[in-house]
Amino acid sequence: MKIHIFYRHFNIQGNDRKNRPICFDFEKCFINLISTIENKNIDLHVIMDGDIESNFVSKYKDKFISHQIKAGTDQSSFFQTWNIVKEIEIGDTDLIYFLENDYLHVHGWHEKIIDLFNTYDGYVGYVSLYDCLDKYTSPDYTDLVSHIYVTKTSHWRTTPSTCGSFIINKQLFDADYDIHTTFVGDHHKFLWLSKNRGRLVLSPIPSLSTHNVSNLMAPLIDWDTI
Repeated sequence: MKIHIFYRHFNIQGNDRKNRPICFDFEKCFINLISTIENKNIDLHVIMDGDIESNFVSKYKDKFISHQIKAGTDQSSFFQTWNIVKEIEIGDTDLIYFLENDYLHVHGWHEKIIDLFNTYDGYVGYVSLYDCLDKYTSPDYTDLVSHIYVTKTSHWRTTPSTCGSFIINKQLFDADYDIHTTFVGDHHKFLWLSKNRGRLVLSPIPSLSTHNVSNLMAPLIDWDTI
């Protein structure tokens, strides 16, 4: 079972201080990702919105497969990424990881993802690596009820939605391609998929990644150290 990562980046360097933790840096996130997938059965594709050569990612070209697009917006680059994936030969048992450029990962996430899909063979749903803090602090989720899945290595909870970073299998990619290439936004899209197609979203407890947004960092992990 191979994982194909499609990492979306745009022509920006270094820090972005808007709603970011103090230590945040785009290149640090990318270096962290590479460090967690070395010597794994993983293909890393960088979807670059802009010129790769004028960006820090050019320093790591020997470690990824590059695709250059001209999207201009996050939504457009997401749509174009799905079109790129559609043209790539991906095995029926392989996994596809759509990944935004501002995430940190813990080491060992790959093994826990493989364990999840092997434990629940035939699972056709979405998997986020991010246990978002809002599920524990936001009044919107006071009455949230989750079903818990367990594997040999971790616990997983059902959650209403996730951001633009998630893992799916090839079957689900084909089945929901029409929605992900037309529906704008994340939260309401996953609510629609749950209501109309019965899709589940699972996230790990504790988290295997975090979206670098202040006040929403995944709990229980020292992300500054990572």
